[in-house]
Amino acid sequence: MSENFLGIFFLLDIVAFLAAVFMHLVRRSRSLVRLYALQSFAVSLTFFLLGFFGDDKSLMIVASIIFFVKVLVAPVFFGKILHKLSGSSSTSNYLNTPITLLVLTGLVLFAFSKVFLPLSAIYPQAFVSVALNIALIFISIFLLINRRGVFAQMVGMLSLENSIILFAAFFGLRHPLPLEIGMIFDIVIWMVIASFFLGMIYRQFGTLSTADMKRLTE
Repeated sequence: MSENFLGIFFLLDIVAFLAAVFMHLVRRSRSLVRLYALQSFAVSLTFFLLGFFGDDKSLMIVASIIFFVKVLVAPVFFGKILHKLSGSSSTSNYLNTPITLLVLTGLVLFAFSKVFLPLSAIYPQAFVSVALNIALIFISIFLLINRRGVFAQMVGMLSLENSIILFAAFFGLRHPLPLEIGMIFDIVIWMVIASFFLGMIYRQFGTLSTADMKRLTE
């Protein structure tokens, strides 16, 4: 991996990382969708540049599909869902903002700890990028735990998927083109099915807040 690409990859990593961090802080579901689109844009651009610098057209095709599905189609699709579920325009965390920031800081420090030094040995000149990718995975997992709303948790799952494929791309862990396209197709199907269940949950409980649903079932 060239020095120039490592620098570009680091900048895209920061964009994806900050998007995941702000997913914990925003209150509006639409802002959550925009941050997911921004993170997905960083992922698609990473794949495109990997293909461009490596003269791999299959990666550039995958990047184009990711951009179309996650950056263009997904926000519109989620926007229509939120329009139908008008009572779910806002979301919140189980932990308050100061404690959430404290946990996020702890996760970042853990990612930069000696525990993951063996991984950084693969690219010693890009230790920060390796640690940042690991932190991104942890932060996305925490998003699933900390968010109250079912919709926010669904976006958290998609953010985790983004962080994993970004981590895999950095280490050169690639699949054949048909398999990559099949995985993206699976994500599309998952989004459609998850959205269908969101509608069922909202009709049943009148809310997508996991805390409210827990109280209603007690």
